[in-house]
Amino acid sequence: MIDWAAFLIVFSAALFAAAALVALYSLGIRFLATPPPKIVREDGSVEPDAPSRDDEDDDVDALDRPRWASAAAYACFTLSAIGVLYGIYLIVPALHR
Repeated sequence: MIDWAAFLIVFSAALFAAAALVALYSLGIRFLATPPPKIVREDGSVEPDAPSRDDEDDDVDALDRPRWASAAAYACFTLSAIGVLYGIYLIVPALHR
C-alpha cells in the first residue's frame, strides 16, 4: 500500500528544492550580467552608453561589473552547489555511515 501523505511530502520537498536551486543559480547569472554604473555629469545628466561592441571582440575580463555583484553571484553559485551536494548526500545511502 502506498502512503500518499509521505509521497506528497517528498514530492513537495523535491519541488521546492528544485525551484530554490534553479532560482539561486539564475540569480547568480543575473548578478554576473549587472552592467557598470552610469556616469553622472556635474549638470546632473547621464553620459550615454558606450558604442555597441562586436561579439567577436568582446573582452570578458574587462566588464567593469560592480564588486558587490560579483560577490553576490559567487555566493549564489556557492549556495546552489551546497544544495546539490546536500541532495546527493541524502540520496546516496553509503554517505550516511
